[in-house]
Amino acid sequence: MQKIAFLGAGSAVFSKNIIADILSHPPLADSEIVLVDVDEHRLDTVRRMADSINTLLKTKARLSATTNRREALKGADFVLSAIGVGGKEAVHIDLEIPLRFGVRQTVGDTLGIGGIFRSLRGVPVLLEICRDMEELCPDALLINYSNPMATHVLAVTRSTPIKTVGLCHGIVHTAEIMSMLIALQQLPAAEIDAHFRKPWNSPERIAEWLRWMELGHDPDVSYTCAGINHMAVFTRFESKGVDLYPELRKALDVPHLLQIDRVRIEMSRWLGYFITETSGHCAEYLPYYLKSESEVARANLRVLDYLETIADLDVATEQLRSDLLAGKPPVATPYKRSVEYASRIINAIVTDEPYVFNGNVHNQGGKLISNLAGDSCVEVPCVANAAGVTPMFVGDIPPQVAALISSNINVQDLIVRGILENSRDYIYQAALVDPNTASTLSLPKIKELVDAMFEAHATRIPGSIQFTGRMMYPTLCSSYGALAV
Repeated sequence: MQKIAFLGAGSAVFSKNIIADILSHPPLADSEIVLVDVDEHRLDTVRRMADSINTLLKTKARLSATTNRREALKGADFVLSAIGVGGKEAVHIDLEIPLRFGVRQTVGDTLGIGGIFRSLRGVPVLLEICRDMEELCPDALLINYSNPMATHVLAVTRSTPIKTVGLCHGIVHTAEIMSMLIALQQLPAAEIDAHFRKPWNSPERIAEWLRWMELGHDPDVSYTCAGINHMAVFTRFESKGVDLYPELRKALDVPHLLQIDRVRIEMSRWLGYFITETSGHCAEYLPYYLKSESEVARANLRVLDYLETIADLDVATEQLRSDLLAGKPPVATPYKRSVEYASRIINAIVTDEPYVFNGNVHNQGGKLISNLAGDSCVEVPCVANAAGVTPMFVGDIPPQVAALISSNINVQDLIVRGILENSRDYIYQAALVDPNTASTLSLPKIKELVDAMFEAHATRIPGSIQFTGRMMYPTLCSSYGALAV
């Protein structure tokens, strides 16, 4: 029997998939799962949901819930972390204060000012978790779902011996979009145009999008994808051994299909390869799309989009609680597993049945992706089995993509240095080299914005982290040389 500690389990919609996925594997059906969250109301909802899933799937898991992290970690074999320090109030600050300075963000959870301060809140807590793990479950695998993915994984690998891998479903969903674009070449422009005139998130628009996804569904798709989280490149995209890139590139040249994913399609045309994440995400990692209202409108981007998302998740969580109290099942039976990797990885390690997936891991001095910084977090194919998680050698990725990715890695490196060395200077400098921020603000304004964010998040950044800096204004001076490659 495996003990699985699930930290940050209060995100009920996400937790539902993870818990049901785990219990759907027969070798894991009797696992001990300890749910942990600081929000007792949400924790109670998730505990009720887990009990219901356990009954529906006729499994015999030992389920418990606690606000005591150390209690959950003691003797754990696997630790899942989906913590989000600061909650929705912090997310509002991450997006709204930068907007007052003219810095537009859509999600703000990975790079940019939002990503920097999300890291400053979350990474120190994850490192505290790792220190607890060193004492209470030193051999456990830490599976990280928290964003920013790269800074969390990089900080752990730079400062603790805990084994870790970061998981994100972005690559799977991108492959689905690539297949859909190929299929949608057959639709008339008028049908595509009509779809995008429908209100955002309307039932009709959502239903049509799901129908398009099904139209492009190809169970035989296989691919190789590597880079960093939210900016990885598909170097191979096939179905039954047939290269699908020629058809995909034809689709990318269809004018009306630009509406599907404008930023990512345009960038893929420039780079020659399709990249992850959605257009809303991708625009935040580049200097081109969010620096002006006209460009935002042209690219059909939705500034502050994530605020609507978290509001919708709150509604969905309360609806789930109401349904549970009314006796409604939280999942359909027979249960179909979600696209999340976590349960499959745990099952592979327990049973020694290999499972291949894309994971976020340390680049091991360039031994995984040769033309990216060696001391960075990369997203590469990995195999899970009884030996644990083993990342695969990729070699060089296309140099134009590596160049674009490196701009993001530089920000991630400075954030982690700032946290591990208690240096406010590195945080200024992370904002200084951030593509979106740098395209919008002058140097003095960048410092003013960072200071305003520190002040607004003063109670959310752990007190043990005392950020100090020598500089009146940020400069590029540093006691470190370039990252090893």
